[in-house]
Amino acid sequence: MRNRAKLTQLTNGIRIVTKSVENFESVVLGYWVETGSVCEEESKSGISHFLEHMAFKGTTTRSAKQIFEEIESVGGYLNAYTSREATAFHAKVLKKDKQMAWDVLSDILQNPTFPPEELEKERDIIVQEILQTQDIPDDIIFDHLQSVAFTNQALGRPIAGTVEIVTQINTCDLFDYRSKYYNPDNIIFAAVGDIEHEEFLHEIEQYFPKLKTSGTTVPDEQYDYKGGYYSDIRDLEQTHMIIGFNGVSNSSEDYYTLAILSSILGGGMSSRLFQEVRENRGLAYSVYSFTSSYRRNGLFGIYAATTADKLAELALVVSQELIKICDLVLEKELERTKAQFISSLLMSSESNFASCEQIANQTLIFKRPKEFEEILQKINNITIKDIQKIAHKTFSSRASVATVGKTDASCIIRALQSCGLC
Repeated sequence: MRNRAKLTQLTNGIRIVTKSVENFESVVLGYWVETGSVCEEESKSGISHFLEHMAFKGTTTRSAKQIFEEIESVGGYLNAYTSREATAFHAKVLKKDKQMAWDVLSDILQNPTFPPEELEKERDIIVQEILQTQDIPDDIIFDHLQSVAFTNQALGRPIAGTVEIVTQINTCDLFDYRSKYYNPDNIIFAAVGDIEHEEFLHEIEQYFPKLKTSGTTVPDEQYDYKGGYYSDIRDLEQTHMIIGFNGVSNSSEDYYTLAILSSILGGGMSSRLFQEVRENRGLAYSVYSFTSSYRRNGLFGIYAATTADKLAELALVVSQELIKICDLVLEKELERTKAQFISSLLMSSESNFASCEQIANQTLIFKRPKEFEEILQKINNITIKDIQKIAHKTFSSRASVATVGKTDASCIIRALQSCGLC
């Protein structure tokens, strides 16, 4: 029998989820906070990301250097990330060092000081991070797509914020935001490795005695998918493009169906887009499709980059492939894609970080971790008709087009219109 995840919710609202895997020498543990850029007021855009950075800049008992020294002195790894709907702090250490890791993580969560001198240095670092993203076409184009798809909404704003807003965020803002959202109702503690669930519960009670619920709920709204286009004109050798459509939420019954559609269309070297765009026509080095799912909304997209003289042909070929997949899906490519998808899930389960992130995110979304057999059944039940149905639904939504390069989006719009997709 496969290792089962276990979930316990304490009386103060804290959710604790673990997965015990025997013979793993390492343990991944951390906490996922149910807050991200969608929780921010527009005037404080980027504060979730700023707070994530500042959490490592000192506590009442440790300096910024000491935080990392303790973990790295035993060969461990400490990091964090911010998404649109969650902020995660996690460590990977040998199992003998897990209590030390919890001590560091608990200190970061409960006792940050946000020193003014560190805040100013980190502000500069975040500004450099924003500017770096803006300088990389195949990074910034995803922010452009998000903005086009969800115009003037929290879901459409960049996670890191803007330079103008980040330069205004202060220590009081960080403490206020932390006080509002970093409470037991919004936190999931997760761990994967050679551990026992009951022991983990005891450690949470031992290391996190100060956490008290505030009752603050996170936004749970249906954002309005808009669609449209945006061109970021730059003197580049290639024009980068994304064609996007309205997708599905991460709790939708169509979540895995859309993922399978994306994989058939542009998920690997045997996918339709790779074969037609790259192998058959030589129009692009990189082309792929993707899905982004959130609590109530989602996006489906196709990314590619090519020279200006080939952009119109590339856009037309992609548009034609979208029409084709609505009308014809072969049984052999569906079965091949299912096998790829299931293999990927199994391989990821061999990584304790991937497993830890998975059970934490599943608990955020579904209020419980999902067992592999449950996911497997959903994937195996997907039919050709299901793929065609979600394809028709997805590609009948208004397109969102973003480009970065010398050429604007006009030829892409014309290609979509010629295929009835815009």
